[in-house]
Amino acid sequence: MVRAERTGPNRYEVYPPEPVGDHTSLLRRLRCQLPDGEAVLIGFDFPIGLPASYALKAGVTSFRSFLGETAGRSEWHRFYEISDTPSLRQPFFPLPKQHSGNFRRQLAEALGWPDLSALRRRCEQKTTTRKAAECLFFTLGGAQVGAGAIVGWRDVIAPALNEMKLWPFDGDLAGLIATPGVTIAEIYPAEAYAHLGVRIGGGTGRTKTSRACRQEAAAHWLTDFESGPICLSGAARSWVEWGFLAEDDFDAMAGLLSMLQVVSGQRASEAPIASEVRQIEGWILGQTC
Repeated sequence: MVRAERTGPNRYEVYPPEPVGDHTSLLRRLRCQLPDGEAVLIGFDFPIGLPASYALKAGVTSFRSFLGETAGRSEWHRFYEISDTPSLRQPFFPLPKQHSGNFRRQLAEALGWPDLSALRRRCEQKTTTRKAAECLFFTLGGAQVGAGAIVGWRDVIAPALNEMKLWPFDGDLAGLIATPGVTIAEIYPAEAYAHLGVRIGGGTGRTKTSRACRQEAAAHWLTDFESGPICLSGAARSWVEWGFLAEDDFDAMAGLLSMLQVVSGQRASEAPIASEVRQIEGWILGQTC
């Protein structure tokens, strides 16, 4: 993870990457570090919300209420168990495989759709700057997000559900972070790249797995965030200059810088006003409506 702190009126200093540590205690540790009357905004790189089509079929009308139900002994008690026989209330699929197969189609058909396109949220659709994100429930391959959602929802968000605010489900961002406490939002590094002018990945000739490519793609951050409302600390600058130790460090920094563009007023933070977005699907912080 990468963090920043407000050091003056509308001024934020960015620190270098650091380990998350025990993820189950992360929110508690961050709350304990907050001075009285202060707020923290946390961006997680996993989906926070359900596809509206899935929610309609499963009878879910509120994502927040749904998370509370999965934490109890209800009809959703096996929701987080990855299965090779997926169903509406146990949708994550497949278990790790040593062979290839048409697993995406198998998942779609098991849940009652012809393909997975109907199981993407609005914010996961292809945009002019990035390809479509992987389906929430798919758990195979380098692009999968299902495993992260399972850990994030089950171990991090659900246990603290009554002690934090969830954007955009609980209101507009400005109002949520203007009051003390913890606010959680969804970020997506591939989306953040466009916000930051980063060219890396498919079709760019650069790959995130290469330190030299990360170094080249992020070089302009040294001048973009040298002064103004968002500033890199000396230690953070050294990571950018080196090209980061791994792609996760690079993604965490990109995600944070994009978040800071929003909280400092350089980028809009609105989610679509549609009730299915505000109540069920959620939205990616900083993504254009």
